[in-house]
Amino acid sequence: MALIGVREKKKNARYKSIVLQAERLFLENGLDHVQMQDIADAERIGIATLFRYFPKKDKLIVAVAVANLERHIGKYKELAGASKPAYERLENVLDYLTREDHLQSGVKFREAFESYASFAKNPLTDIQDYIETQKEITGIFMEIVEAGITDGSIRADIPVKETVITIINAYGTFCNNIALKSPISYLEEDIATPNQQRILKQMLLSYIRP
Repeated sequence: MALIGVREKKKNARYKSIVLQAERLFLENGLDHVQMQDIADAERIGIATLFRYFPKKDKLIVAVAVANLERHIGKYKELAGASKPAYERLENVLDYLTREDHLQSGVKFREAFESYASFAKNPLTDIQDYIETQKEITGIFMEIVEAGITDGSIRADIPVKETVITIINAYGTFCNNIALKSPISYLEEDIATPNQQRILKQMLLSYIRP
């Protein structure tokens, strides 16, 4: 039993290492330009070994996308479950979405992945895993919704669930988009990215304030 446990740990460690190497290469070179052999070489394993873990490139791409989302789940749980009014929890989530480490660790790849998936002729292998991870994250934010219904920090005359999730998605999408475009966009100082983020956050939060 102990031997099986050691083997399983090594297998899991290799799986995670492959996913990290693949994510790095995908970010550096683009999803279409990275071959399975490139990933095997970076991981220093044979191509046959790589295919035992991921028989198709699309399967690996989805695994990277899922891991990319999952690395933020712990923080989302912490923010959503905090002992604070729902309004403050939601504000903290929005602040996290604009943190540099959050943007750098996920935005560029997720944008590339979702574009790649949307143009694929057939659904990507294991794409349901990505969808289920998104559902898990939405479920985490239900703590904010439930608190908002009971603690009075969010307006009672609006559909709280739909509003909270819409705010998170809209703000997240905006921040992702503006972060990706910043290297190629000219903005005057008074409409620079942080100012736009601050203004949009104020607009969204003012809507739900009682």
